[in-house]
Amino acid sequence: GFFYKTAEEREKFGRAEREFIDLRVQKIIALKHQVCDGTDKSFVVINQKGIDPMSLDALAKEGIMALRRAKRRNMERLALACGGQAMNSLDDMDESHLGYAGLVYEHV
Repeated sequence: GFFYKTAEEREKFGRAEREFIDLRVQKIIALKHQVCDGTDKSFVVINQKGIDPMSLDALAKEGIMALRRAKRRNMERLALACGGQAMNSLDDMDESHLGYAGLVYEHV
């Protein structure tokens, strides 16, 4: 666990974490604009871990569907079906890692 000496230290850590997450969200949004701008293409992000509500909201406002807590086996199947690659980091992600799906929808 984390132990903080002061409340200010805790707040500073929280702000730094939020900035880090926001930067990752902005990278995804920038890639979407690079790939889909001016077209009717959609963009979907699938993550094995959780995605916080603020990030989900920011992605949704940009028209990006984000799926969280996907099982590893399903990720492997999606990569095979769509021709994309599962990535561990956003740092090296570019258009060549993306896959294509003719139709994506939510089934409830």
